[in-house]
Amino acid sequence: MKGFSVSFTPQQTEELTLALRQSLGDNITWKYEERFTVMLSEFAQNKSAVILEILQKSFPHQWDKKSVKQLPNELKMQLDDSAKVTNQQLIFSVPANDTMPAIVAFWWPWGHGGTYSLRIKLLKESYHFDETVVIQQGLFAKLKGLFS
Repeated sequence: MKGFSVSFTPQQTEELTLALRQSLGDNITWKYEERFTVMLSEFAQNKSAVILEILQKSFPHQWDKKSVKQLPNELKMQLDDSAKVTNQQLIFSVPANDTMPAIVAFWWPWGHGGTYSLRIKLLKESYHFDETVVIQQGLFAKLKGLFS
C-alpha cells in the first residue's frame, strides 16, 4: 500500500489496525475517534507497562521529545501538530509495505499519571527513515565535543 493517497474510512481504520489492537490485549477497549481519524484507547496506568512493551516490539521506530527532531519530513507533514511531543509522550511508527499503509501510534500519558491514551493512525503516505544518518550525526557531535 505504498503511496496510498486517499483518506481511510472508519471501517478501513478499524480493519487495518485490528491485528495490532488485538496484539495489545483484550483488556483495553477501542473506539474510532473521528476528530483525529484514529482508533483510541484510554486505560489505567497499571496496564501501561505491558502495552508499552508490545508497542516497542511492534514498531521499528520510536520518537520521544528529543528524537522527534529527526522525524522524517514525510511524517512531519502528515502528522502536523501531532508530531509535537512533551515529556513521556511517544510516537511509534512503521512504514507502509505491500499490504499495509504506514501506521503511527501516539502514546500520551495524562498529566496526573493515572490514565494513558493510545491513538493508532493510518497514514496516507509512507516514509523513509535512514537510521545510519542519525547515528553518523550523533557520532560527529560526540567527536566534535571531544575537541571543543
